Amino acid sequence: MRTRNWVLISVVALLVLAGASIPAAGQGRGGRGGGRGGGGAAPPAPVTPGPIPRMPDGRPDLRGTFSGMGAGLTHTVILEEHTSGFGIRGGKSLIIDPPDGKIPYQPWALVERDRRREDINAYEDPVGHCEFYDIGRLHSFAQRFMYSGNNIVVGAQEQIMRVIDMNRRQHLPPSIRLWLGDPIGRWEGDTLVIDSTNFNGKTRMALGGDFYSASAHVVERYTMRDSETITWTMTVDDPTVFTRPWTFTTAAPMTRQREGSNDWNRALRLIDPAWEHDCHEGNVVLKHMRNVYEQAHGITPTAESKR
Repeated sequence: MRTRNWVLISVVALLVLAGASIPAAGQGRGGRGGGRGGGGAAPPAPVTPGPIPRMPDGRPDLRGTFSGMGAGLTHTVILEEHTSGFGIRGGKSLIIDPPDGKIPYQPWALVERDRRREDINAYEDPVGHCEFYDIGRLHSFAQRFMYSGNNIVVGAQEQIMRVIDMNRRQHLPPSIRLWLGDPIGRWEGDTLVIDSTNFNGKTRMALGGDFYSASAHVVERYTMRDSETITWTMTVDDPTVFTRPWTFTTAAPMTRQREGSNDWNRALRLIDPAWEHDCHEGNVVLKHMRNVYEQAHGITPTAESKR
């Protein structure tokens, strides 16, 4: 990867981490000095995993907050293997199929992915605008599982709430397109399978530009292993972008979050309503990215971009 691409990734990573992931004292209510736990708390005492908790119908009881972040945020940037750089943690590929750990892009799609990865095009990333995270991008952050009747609700980054319909078996009409698609759930043993279609094709799976189209068919599998652990995979099938279906997973198994856990700060944002998830406030880096984008593409600056 060229040096300037790493500059893009570093700048945008710092933007997103500063605006959406680090609960500093000035970042809304309940920061590190707010007495609500988080970065300054001591690590929790080790918990011995127990048997899978179950609902009255015998299905796994997923209720709780889990995170697959592992040792740190390594894959908000690139899903494939990558080295460390300024503001970036290196990490092994999250791709488990195909075995080479590479996303099987069609030639044209690989060119487009690399175009999106260019520093001059960073402004196009919707997450930099505090818009929707892709469902594959949420894997790096804590997720809270709740129940609403027979349906399952997954709370995630940026106040995203996914309502998994466990009753329907047919997707919405093709004319309806959604940021996170139309999720339909079912149980296969102790695995919650979420089948999603009807995407709008506007999201990105990582800051590095990885994407799929509105025609994608995505299948996620949440498997509860014990009282403390869930494993997650996501399979993407999109013949318009890829040469074959492919699957990736989290950097580490998703573990139940408690005070002092590795992703407790983000978990608190999903549990405690006093924690605001600020993003727009002080987002000055977005203005700089817009200026670079307009200059590189010969776009006449607007009054808004000149502010």
